[in-house]
Parts: sequence; structure tokens; C-alpha cells
Amino acid sequence: MRIGLQAFLSGVVAASAFGQGQPAGGGFVKEFGTMWTFDAPPLEYWKARYGFEPSAAWLENARLSAVRIPGCSASIVSSAGLVMTNHHCARACITAVSPPDSNFQAIGFVARDEASERRCPGMTADQLQSITDVTARVRGAVTGAGATPGRRVAQRDSAIAAIEQDCARESGGTCQVVGFYQGGRYSLYRFHRFTDLRLVMEPEEEISFFGGDPDNFTYPRYDLDMTFLRIYQDGAPLRPTNYLRWSAAGAKEDEPVFVVGNPGSTGRLLTLEQMAYLRDVQYPALLETYAEQIAAYKQLASMGESARRQYENTIFSLENSQKAVRGYRSGLVDSAIMARKTGFERDFRTRIAARADLRAKYGAAWDNIAKAQKELASFARETRFQAFTGSSLLGVAGALVRLPEQAALPDSARLPAFRGDGLARARAAVLRPQPVDTAYERLLLAAQFRMAQRNLPAGDPFLRAALAGRTPDAAAAALVGGTRLASVEARTMLVEGGAAAIAASTDPMITLARAINPLATGHAMRALGINAVISANVELVGEAIFAAYGTSLPPDATFTLRISDGVVKGFPMNGTIAPYRTSFYGLFGRSAEFDDQPPFRLTDRWKGARDRLDLGTALNFVSTNDIIGGNSGSPVINRAGEVVGLIFDGNIESLPNRFIFTDEVARSVSVHSQGILEALRKVYGAERIARELGVRD
Repeated sequence: MRIGLQAFLSGVVAASAFGQGQPAGGGFVKEFGTMWTFDAPPLEYWKARYGFEPSAAWLENARLSAVRIPGCSASIVSSAGLVMTNHHCARACITAVSPPDSNFQAIGFVARDEASERRCPGMTADQLQSITDVTARVRGAVTGAGATPGRRVAQRDSAIAAIEQDCARESGGTCQVVGFYQGGRYSLYRFHRFTDLRLVMEPEEEISFFGGDPDNFTYPRYDLDMTFLRIYQDGAPLRPTNYLRWSAAGAKEDEPVFVVGNPGSTGRLLTLEQMAYLRDVQYPALLETYAEQIAAYKQLASMGESARRQYENTIFSLENSQKAVRGYRSGLVDSAIMARKTGFERDFRTRIAARADLRAKYGAAWDNIAKAQKELASFARETRFQAFTGSSLLGVAGALVRLPEQAALPDSARLPAFRGDGLARARAAVLRPQPVDTAYERLLLAAQFRMAQRNLPAGDPFLRAALAGRTPDAAAAALVGGTRLASVEARTMLVEGGAAAIAASTDPMITLARAINPLATGHAMRALGINAVISANVELVGEAIFAAYGTSLPPDATFTLRISDGVVKGFPMNGTIAPYRTSFYGLFGRSAEFDDQPPFRLTDRWKGARDRLDLGTALNFVSTNDIIGGNSGSPVINRAGEVVGLIFDGNIESLPNRFIFTDEVARSVSVHSQGILEALRKVYGAERIARELGVRD
């Protein structure tokens, strides 16, 4: 079947709107981007486009030098386990290791020797060891005709869990089965996990995030968004066989470069109806929620220095996500971008429909997805608000109400979170001691109630139960002030008392949860069936696309290791040209033009270093590499496999690339390796690190 389908669809790329502008060398389709997996590098395409033929050793060194840290990418850059990533990727560590009387976010940190390096609590680094195709094993576990979509999804998920468990047991490593091409292919990724990472050096936040939120996702930029960590193993610095060497010269204009990292997620293989759901339902809801949450957190952070330190990382993350989602949605409302996607899907479906055998297997999948997405959208508002959201205390109340109810059901009839050992895990979670910030709870619950008022009709049962005629602020204050669920003892009594104790409770949070539960459970079960239909049909679409194109199309991002090619290059901007690089001249100039006021203020350390710096040194640069969230902290390497930069952002024009890749004006933004060295030596006195990178005067 696959050979026949490939032969039949051999003209799809050339005939479709996506076939325009392809370079020579293989079936490259530009709009699907360049996030290549390491088991399918596009060697012919790289040779044709760049005259570059990496050896197996080059690719292996790039793969084994890369590590994945929570939410971000990083790389090993010395023979003593030095790890490079972004400052914003290490914020949790920086806050955790700051002493009570100091804030390393504000003043920076440089360990003068290994003994001064500070362990990052809970931080891990995963190094990819191997990739194995397990598609046949996953597919073989799924029964054929007669099985419902829900049954097929359950069989698939069970097979994936078994593969991961077998791998972990046999290898002792961390294992993950990754679905590619929306289920067209499955691969087993095996990692070695390092659990001892220590902070070596990080600059002040004012220089790592220079320009703050106004400059975020823009270019030109002047950020030193870097942090150095070190991997320790058995109490001593790691001595890796594979690590990236450093380029003191750094990236040059028009030079081919490669980004090695873990892009989080893209949606280039989504159907039009899936994109419409994001555009019209999911993204607007997210943006509304971000706005309310940011306002609440800023109110809390204004209460003093301790509060500012407590909430600053959350505010940073939310503002970053808010700007990103706005950019993603901009692509979905762009008629030109959507016309290109429409053209590809129309052409592909027409070719499927032209063959009876292909039409029988795949033809109905798009319409089934469309019908299911529309049904999901029809009660999305109710699902969003008639739920245990907006407060961790309300979430605990919901779990307490559901525990006896779900325990009384057969396992197969329970909500997914309560199946198998989920019931025991849910019970343990509600009985676990957990600090409760009542000010935070009250503000976020009030925000949730305000959004519910705006989105639900006045007579909605959730609004009647939650507000009871009160304002959102008054209702939230009464609920948070009146509940005893912050107490482990109170929760324990309810768990041990079972259904009778829950039914008799007068705790206001339990009372609200009892009222919400029938609504929330009904929505959850309905959505479960619909999502199973979507998942099963999305997999059929993925099978068809993978059979047609194979690995000539890179799969959507899955927060697993990829290598992306591109060129260092400026772009047209506002009637002029954005330069391929910025310099320290621009940094000091931008600060001066804003009267050295936040977020364009330079610290005294930087002002004092001005005369020592070579102001013409490159600080940031842009390239056409294909990145997205998760790539933060990725190294940029040249054809020699040397570090020439450190990814930290994309420009605002790159955000629609989540759905269709373009490189006319979309750019990745990196810290230049020259600028990193200049700062280490002349601002931070960190010659120890510069020498460890293998660079001498």
C-alpha cells in the first residue's frame, strides 16, 4: 500500500501551492520547515543547498552534546561538563539558590571555582542515546474493523505505555514513545538523565532580558540571555566524550548554521478545522485567561520585595506566553497564510478521493475531524467554566467530591485520571501537605468568576452556584475565607468519611464542588468521546501524509531533539533593512535613548565596564533557522560543529511559523558567541569560564 500511495502521490508537492520555491535536492517542502529528526537528516538537501555533507561523527557529536532541561534546550560545551542555556531557562534554579538576603536575578552570579557552584534543586538534563522505530508494535496492538475510536485510542496508549516500561526496565534509562506525523510513525527515544546540575554563572536579569516585554519577540535586540551550568556525576564534574567546541569568531553573514534543540510543538500538519478551533475557541480563551492572571499576579507582586521575588518568574512566563499566543493566532487570521494551507489540503484530499482504495481508508477522516471539532466547540465555554478551575482549593474540593463517586464505578467507566492507579494517586494528592497562598487564591478565583460572567448567560447554573447573587470579588473572598480545605486534617476527615462525609459537608468549597461536579463530569465524558474520534481520524490523516512524503517532510515539533538548518541573514523591516547582527554600541545607545530607564536600564556593573569593552563586538544576530518555544537555550553551530551562538528568541514575524514556515522576514534571534566571550572576560571577570570553553587571548 505504501509503495502504491507514494507512486500515486508523487506529484502532490509539485502540483500543490506548497510546491513553490523548492530548492534542488529531494522532496523538500519549504512550508513544513526544517525541524529534522536525527534518525532522518536530509543529507541530499543539505548537500544541494549548502554544499555540506556532515559525517556520522559530526551528527553524533551534535546529538550527544545536546541536552534537554525542563521546558528548554541546552548543550554541553566543555570537557568538564559545562552546560550552556538561556538565563530565562534557568530562572527557577537562580531563584532557588539565591540566599535569603540577596537576589541573584537582580545582581547576577559568578562562581569563582567549582566549590562555589550551587546545586539547582530538582533540575535534570536528558541526553538522547538512541531512536528506535516502534510503529509496527504500536499499530499491531490496535484491533481492526469493529473497534470504536475510543477503543483504538486506548489500545494504542496501552501499547505505548508498555513499550516505555519495557525500555526503562531493560535500559535503566528514561524512555519516551513519540508520535510523529500525527500518528503516521512512532519512535522510541531513550535518554540518559543527569540529576545533579549546578549554577556556574548567570548575568543580571536587566541585561539578560534587556528591553523587557516591549522588546520581547522583536529585533534588533541587545540581550545577554545566557546561563552556564555544570553537570556533576557521582559528586564530580562530568567528563563527557562529546561536547561542542567554541568559535571565537562566531556567526558571519550568509553563513549556513544549524540549531540543535527541542522545539516544543507546531501545528503544520493540523487540518483546517483543527486550526479553526485554535483560532476561534482555544486561543481567545487562553488570551483572556492570561490577561486576568497577569493582572492578579502583578497586584500580588506589588506588595513588597518578598512578594516580587515570589511571583516574578510566574509573571515573566505568563507575559511571554501571552505574546506568543497572540503571534500564533495572527497566523491563523492571516488570509494569505490560510490560503496556502487551504490549497495544500484541498489538493491532497482530491488526490486521495481519486483512488477508491485510498478513499475507503482515508477519505472520510477530514470530515470526521471537522464534525467532531465543531461539536467540541459547541460546549467549549461550559467546559471551560463549569469546572474546578481558577483555584487550587476548588481543585482539591473537586477531587474530594469525585473520589468516592469514581471509586464506586467500574474502572472502565471512570474519568481517565481515576483509572488504574489514578484513584490512589488522586487520594494521595489531596492528603499531601501543600502551602496555600490565600491572597493568590482569592484574586485568581475572582478573575475566573469575572471571566465566567462575561462568557456565560446570566442564568447559567455555574454562575448561580458560584456567585449566589454576589460580585465575583465578594464570592471569591467568602469561599476562600470560609473553607477549611487548606488543612490536611480537614481533608483527611472528608476522605476517610467517604461519600457520606462529602454529602454532609457545609464547607463552602465542597458545597460549590458538589454543584459543579455533575456539569463538569458530563462535559468531561462527552469531550472524552469526541477527542477519541478526533485522535483516531487525525492518525489516519497522519498515515496518509507520511505514506505520501515519508521523512522528506519533517514532523511537527514534539519537544524532542531536532536539527534545523538556516542562514545568518538580515531582513526587510519597516521600509529599511534589519542588520544581521547587533553590537555593544547598540546596547549602550538604546539605553541612552530611553534615559537609562527600565526596562532599558544598564546595571552599574555594565556602565563601569563600558570603557573596557570593544563596542563593535557582535552581541545578537538573526538567522533563518526554524525554531519555536522549547528551542530556547539551543546552541547554534557552524559546519565545523562549533558554537557560534545561543538561541533565545524569534522575532514577532516568526510566530505564525507555528502553522506554516516562512523565512522571508521570520527570523531566529541568538546571542553571538563573540558577545558571550566579551562579556565573560570584561564585564564578569569570568576568565575561568572563557578558558574552559577552549578560547585563549
